[in-house]
Amino acid sequence: MILIKQLTNGGMNETLHKYQSEYENSNGCFWDTKPASYVRLFLEKYGKDIYGKQVLDLGAGEGKNAVYLANLGAEVTAVDVSPVALGRFSQQPNFANCSDRIKYINQDMTDADFSRSSFDIIVAYGVLHCLDSAEQVFQMVNRISNWLNPAGFFICATFTNKLPVPTVQSYLDEKSFLEEGELENLLTEFTLLESENSIITETHPTSNIEHQHSIVRLIAQKI
Repeated sequence: MILIKQLTNGGMNETLHKYQSEYENSNGCFWDTKPASYVRLFLEKYGKDIYGKQVLDLGAGEGKNAVYLANLGAEVTAVDVSPVALGRFSQQPNFANCSDRIKYINQDMTDADFSRSSFDIIVAYGVLHCLDSAEQVFQMVNRISNWLNPAGFFICATFTNKLPVPTVQSYLDEKSFLEEGELENLLTEFTLLESENSIITETHPTSNIEHQHSIVRLIAQKI
């Protein structure tokens, strides 16, 4: 693996020692190796042929979405602040079949800089709530819109403030959690294709403590 850009200081300064410790303390992948539900939904309903499409995966983590999309022929740029996470892409199913279609950027996503209309699909799954404030989320959504091609797709999941931060993940900051409906209302340059606000229950291998999050998941297409 070649990391083409090194980590710089930016708006997610705390992220490295948040999820980084989870990655370091986990045996194998901290996250599931199965791609996220709304990534799969996108492929089923809107992106059946993504061969050659340019994909940006922000907060790519250990690569469960990036590798899945690259295996379907997409050219994926994977951005994550954690070098440990990026080093685990090889643990994803069928990684060897698509490794040449993935470019890695070890960087805080708030420092990422791409040209306007660079991507056909942008995935931001479980990463916007790692920012420092709701205002930073608003700014990042605006940048995502600029990076997308006309008619490009945005696939997103982020925590809302309907539920507080669970004790087991006290390193998360509720200041970046949006109100229900707030993310959807930000997408003024998009057509909302799929949207769901729900409560999820999960455990992680570093603690095995069941906990809940309130979350919004959506698929939107740029107008």
